[in-house]
Amino acid sequence: MANTSPVAAAARPGRPRDPRADERILQAVVDELAEAGVAGFRINSVAARARVAKRTLYSRWDERDDLILAGLSTLSASLCPPRTGSLDADIRILYDTVAATLESPRWLIAARCTFELPDHPELYATFRRDCVDQPLAVIEDVLFDAERRGELRTGVDRSVAAETFAAALASFSTHTARLRGVSARGARDGFLDLFLSGVRV
Repeated sequence: MANTSPVAAAARPGRPRDPRADERILQAVVDELAEAGVAGFRINSVAARARVAKRTLYSRWDERDDLILAGLSTLSASLCPPRTGSLDADIRILYDTVAATLESPRWLIAARCTFELPDHPELYATFRRDCVDQPLAVIEDVLFDAERRGELRTGVDRSVAAETFAAALASFSTHTARLRGVSARGARDGFLDLFLSGVRV
């Protein structure tokens, strides 16, 4: 008599999952955003670019917005507090990490999409949380650690300092800045000396 127990049935493997499919899909999402933006983003086009069936997309991401956010997240800076024990060292590591992201040609795609996202409130809220607020929170975290070590000047508003840090980096990486010969890497030492002298004891 054949063994039909649930364990035996569960042990039979189905079609193996393509480990490279996620990578192809996310690249297809980025390519679609680069060409069509948020408003023109089409699931069918992403499936065709990635050479997968639409059901493969929906098995990984339930909604169109989830897929867009997954693609955008690959373009943003994913920061973690360096925890070197020094404000100077932490800030320099964060600067280099963010600058590398902002100077990548791929970031121009995300920058373009940010102009469209306010027309899609739910999508924008999640994007802001994951790709804007999260990096700012890490910068504030670094400043908080510095304050506990006695490195931060009394009265420094950590939120304002974090926004200033991020805004300056973003301004050094715009198309207009490049036309003027300004870059995040080129401005690095001058800006960091100015920023750190303003916040540390």
